[in-house]
Amino acid sequence: MLTSSEPASDDPFLDRLIETVRGDPLTLGLLLHGSRSVGRHRADSDYDLIRIVTAEAYEPRRAAGTLIEKLSPDATHRADVLYQTPSRIETYVTEPGWYTPTYVTAQLLFDRTGEIRELLARIAANAGRIARERVPANYDDYLNCFVRSIKAARGGDELGTRLHAAASADALIRTLFGPESMWPPYHDHLSAHVPQLETAMGWPPGFLSDGLLRLVRDGDPAFQQHLEARVERLMTDRGIAHEWSTDELEPLKTLRFGADR
Repeated sequence: MLTSSEPASDDPFLDRLIETVRGDPLTLGLLLHGSRSVGRHRADSDYDLIRIVTAEAYEPRRAAGTLIEKLSPDATHRADVLYQTPSRIETYVTEPGWYTPTYVTAQLLFDRTGEIRELLARIAANAGRIARERVPANYDDYLNCFVRSIKAARGGDELGTRLHAAASADALIRTLFGPESMWPPYHDHLSAHVPQLETAMGWPPGFLSDGLLRLVRDGDPAFQQHLEARVERLMTDRGIAHEWSTDELEPLKTLRFGADR
């Protein structure tokens, strides 16, 4: 991440763009987000950028409907540039939402005064705090999906089994990132972050990635029971208890569905 006095990137296209914004006094910062920011891009991937400008530069673009700019300087590079202001990004500090992963995983390419770096740090810190506070509710959501999926499997309802298992995958992601004070990334960026999470949880490499795939692929109830037991042990070790009735949950955890495939 760069301030205005630091060297540029090792990407010639970004280097040229950084020099362009550096010469514009109305540009305060430049962020790279999307697949290139997390190292999941292909050679032909677009560059997803946020150009942070003053209100003086932002308002004419807003009025003209040109807050998104597409750049194609040559046959090789393409970029989508969203214009933002610090005051608009400031609202994301206290109100995290679907846009939060963009900012917590973005690379800061240029920061004229240091203001943008501080703003991104506050977004990440507050999002992490809220993710941690929501762990009990997300854990309950995960267990609710587990219970419903196992009940559906018990009744021979394959559609219900699979749909509830798939829903449990999303709840599980939120449950597991929260204790690490991390806001979950977009699903298509998970593979860049899951290894770090597996290490923090003491789980074998690849276990969580494979587990999430199995939940959304076939919802195998025997595997769900195995995964739930592992999640429950982890939550107990972290001092996070669930409020489910033992009389309801325990029988579902011990139902026999055949060998785990």
